[in-house]
Amino acid sequence: MTDTLTFKPLTLHDKETLQTYSFVAGQRNCNLSFVNLMAWRALFRTEFATTPQALILRYHFDHELRHLVVWKEKSLPAVAHTIDLLSASTAALEQPLILCAVEDELAETLKKCYGSQLSVEPLRDRYDYIYRREALASLAGGLLKAKRNHANKFRSLYPDYQYRPLQADDFAQALALEERWMQETLRERSDEEDLSTLQAEHNAIEYAFAHWDALDLAGGAIFVNNRMVAFTYGAAITPDTWDVCVEKADKDYEGAFAVINQEYCRHLPQQIEWVNREEDMGLPGLRKAKTSYHPELLLSYNALHFFGTEGLYHLERCTPSNSEETCEWMCRQYGFEKSTVDNWLKELHINWPLSVRAVSHGQTIGYLTMSDYRIEEETEAILRDRPALLADLNQFKYTAVFSFIVAPDRKGSRLNYDMLMNIMAELRHYDFIFIPVMHHLKTHQYWQRWGARLFYEDSNCKYYLLPFNPQVLETLQQHGLTAEPKPDKDLLPPK
Repeated sequence: MTDTLTFKPLTLHDKETLQTYSFVAGQRNCNLSFVNLMAWRALFRTEFATTPQALILRYHFDHELRHLVVWKEKSLPAVAHTIDLLSASTAALEQPLILCAVEDELAETLKKCYGSQLSVEPLRDRYDYIYRREALASLAGGLLKAKRNHANKFRSLYPDYQYRPLQADDFAQALALEERWMQETLRERSDEEDLSTLQAEHNAIEYAFAHWDALDLAGGAIFVNNRMVAFTYGAAITPDTWDVCVEKADKDYEGAFAVINQEYCRHLPQQIEWVNREEDMGLPGLRKAKTSYHPELLLSYNALHFFGTEGLYHLERCTPSNSEETCEWMCRQYGFEKSTVDNWLKELHINWPLSVRAVSHGQTIGYLTMSDYRIEEETEAILRDRPALLADLNQFKYTAVFSFIVAPDRKGSRLNYDMLMNIMAELRHYDFIFIPVMHHLKTHQYWQRWGARLFYEDSNCKYYLLPFNPQVLETLQQHGLTAEPKPDKDLLPPK
């Protein structure tokens, strides 16, 4: 695998390289349109790097870097390796690691894998509006009746209008129309930030017109008496998805926006099934307009902020292939004989799908191993001392903590918390977690901080349970076990 990332400025010659990733990934993200990447490159000083698994785009926002990653290989090892490379790269520049335009599903996966090391910031103003091409082309049905009426009004007012593909000879008229639109918009908003944004968009349009053929752009325009009253253009994001990069119309021509949108979609290549009309930037009028076309979906975006990237770790689920390493960790931690632990791993019903391994830059730094063995398999003495309590507890569904170990240099960190929270949603399907803790270990208070109840002890261990089902607590009370620990509110798992 690649050991370092090498970024270089984005150029027109990189189109095929980038689309090798973006077309395979199949993401309908408008930020992956090569047209947008190039047209806004000057503003963001866009750079990119590639690995066999991923394309990484780097943007400069004032003094802050942000990265957009397109994963060709989406397995956890591949994703984690890419993030390891990015964390090393940003740490070397003394910058935080921030991923942008991360869709909800991936954001949720990464939050589970990296836990408290990252925060997720929803970016509603950046959501992409995605529509079925056929819906925009036909404007059929009750939901689009208002749009259909707008288009029909234009056609009744200007029956001799013409729609034709946008050509180089039309660029001067298009720029003049865009300039008029910009000035009118500024009069409505009169905001310095709007001026900066609109000027950047104007520069992007000029760039697109200057490199039309190289960008594989296709556009359309509406003419009334040979005067351009609307224009649009875009390009493919994926083989079946089209990005509408720009759409402008003269507001004095009622219905012009509806007609240019409809005509353009009618003339798109037949293989195009989806149309991405990009974000609303949080502008109420633009949001209303885009929503009024009833998008098929809103493509969600989040910014992911990673913390402490130099010691970054990720969490992955274990398999029986991790048995040998688990055994080594347990022997070091608890002083057990290898043969004894080997036997336990083979005989005590290890719950591998709920066992977690923490990895930092390829090295294991912690294990949480779960087991479905019964309480009496851990301590036979309870059969003699508290048979009624055991019988009642065994009526519940539970799983047990077999071992919970972190590397010495990670003690006191949030690693314990992250490993447990990685499986917490699944643990809540049980009535309680059974937790044996040897007397000499220092984790008794840790589990009590989570709200674990001590219900039995013998010469080797104290035995706790972490209840999720209130009936478990009632059972303990029925057996005279009423002592209540004081859970730490900062540690209590969310419901």
